[in-house]
Amino acid sequence: MVQATPHKAIELAQEYIRLHLSEKITMSDLRNASGYSERSLQLLFKKHFDKTPFEYIEEERLVLAFDLIKRHKSTKKTTEIALNVGCKHLGRFSVKFKARFGIHPSVLAKAA
Repeated sequence: MVQATPHKAIELAQEYIRLHLSEKITMSDLRNASGYSERSLQLLFKKHFDKTPFEYIEEERLVLAFDLIKRHKSTKKTTEIALNVGCKHLGRFSVKFKARFGIHPSVLAKAA
């Protein structure tokens, strides 16, 4: 169950994630950004989002990629967008994208 008011550590971690989404993000980065231990962050993310920090980051990347593909389908390639949002493994990105949205990123890019 997702709670309405995030813990301060979650807010700090979310801000860090938003600012660094296209980069590799480690638990150490989140620990430093929030001031909380890695284990505390893992528990807080599970409590607030029912996800691990890395599942949360992956979801944020997929949602951003979906939005960018829809907005820039005629001007940017899906590969470029995937890399720009921090998805370095393109095959895995495509599989996760399809699982999340029910459509392959390349099909979304071609949709009218």
